[in-house]
Amino acid sequence: MDATVTMPAASKQDPTCFNIPELRRLKYFYGQLLSAEDFQTEQDFFREKLKLHNRCLHGYGVVCGILVEPVPLPKDCTAAEEAEERALWQELEQLLVQKAAAPPTTATPPEAAPQSAQQPPQPGHLDLDAQIEALRRKLSESYRQHCREEPRTQIRIGSGLALDCAGNELIVRRPLLVDLAGRLSAADLERVKRQPQNIYVSLCYCAQPVDPARPALSDACGVTPECVYGKWRDTVLVQVTVDRPKPDKRCETCCEPCAEECLLLAEVMDFCPGHPLREHQIRNDVRRPLSLYVPTKITAISWRTGHHYTQEQAKHLMGTRERHEHRGPGLEIRFSRPVLASTIRHGVLETWVIEGGRGSRGRIYHKDGEFVDKPHEGSVDRIFYRDTTDETLEPGDRLLVILRTDFILDECCRAVDGENIGGRVPTIHEYAELHGLHPDHDRHEGPCANPPAGYQPWTSGNGTPGGTFVSWFFIREDERERR
Repeated sequence: MDATVTMPAASKQDPTCFNIPELRRLKYFYGQLLSAEDFQTEQDFFREKLKLHNRCLHGYGVVCGILVEPVPLPKDCTAAEEAEERALWQELEQLLVQKAAAPPTTATPPEAAPQSAQQPPQPGHLDLDAQIEALRRKLSESYRQHCREEPRTQIRIGSGLALDCAGNELIVRRPLLVDLAGRLSAADLERVKRQPQNIYVSLCYCAQPVDPARPALSDACGVTPECVYGKWRDTVLVQVTVDRPKPDKRCETCCEPCAEECLLLAEVMDFCPGHPLREHQIRNDVRRPLSLYVPTKITAISWRTGHHYTQEQAKHLMGTRERHEHRGPGLEIRFSRPVLASTIRHGVLETWVIEGGRGSRGRIYHKDGEFVDKPHEGSVDRIFYRDTTDETLEPGDRLLVILRTDFILDECCRAVDGENIGGRVPTIHEYAELHGLHPDHDRHEGPCANPPAGYQPWTSGNGTPGGTFVSWFFIREDERERR
């Protein structure tokens, strides 16, 4: 005889309970009387099953599209009016920058300090605030005088599909125009008016009631409403905040509940209401691609793959020292999230020299090195590897860098996704400036200018944890290679 196991009722306070609602479906029989609650139970059964399937078999994140783009401000004024408006905005920007650079003042509550200890507000801050407010009034007056509305900074969210961390589908059927200032709360709007702020655009699931109808019969309580909605429509809601949403640090997205159900789409840098946005101000790379787990990747390195450096530049990159010269930190590699320092051990990273030049060439030898300032325990988000041989690379030589990311584990004990796809891991900005690389040195042209997701920047990885990161650079021989 078969035994039936009866599951206990789920409890919200029970931490051992799996994070899904109790699944119940109808058991039909002849003569059964069905109510609205019964049909709702049937719907909930299949909806919760689908959400469980989504988040436990596919994960969550952006499936395709939903790119955030700037929208140009409308040009509905004459050249003179536009020049006047631009001059006022430039002056306002300078004042906002001055206020942001000024040291903050901390007020002491009256009950916490005697009257003699209270410090009056600094005149400089009052002057800046007064000037900023006066310029804002001038701009508003200019808009009223020329009979046009104050410009609204907008973004466009393209059509596409995503899943949130609860398993709901986020479907954008047609592009959405979003007024950023209008979506901010009153407190956040006041913050961005005082000085430019980075703001965050997220997409949230929303069930919207539609199709109103008049019920034919009263409900069990005997009250008949004049109008009720007959259907739910799955739609989305755009959320804009100044505070960054909490990062998802879960290692398992299926078994643990998420803190933020809204899906982060983009970060808008230095947002100021009424100012036009440039493409470089919108970072689409902060979004999460659809996955159960986003592997740790290599986001930047201190050299450019395939570039030709002078001997002095190579010495600086490698941390090579001659006599009593200052020794630099060496090659730098940055990760998208912290990795366990204990897994970065001797042999994980190697540098090899392939001799070139016009004389004897082709010999390969190992260039010893050491990790710099690496703790024994804990985690790090970057590593430094310094040359210990103090041998200067010769013109025509090639330095080969090999990092075995299969052995480097992150805080979820998963390997770093380190394949250097296309050799396009970008160069750290500070090193690019130091060595005179062009500001757009990491922008590529051709059919693969952008990663498969469609937005910059490139990183390491093919979506599967593990692999080997391989890169190299050359030692310049003559002026032709510099060009």
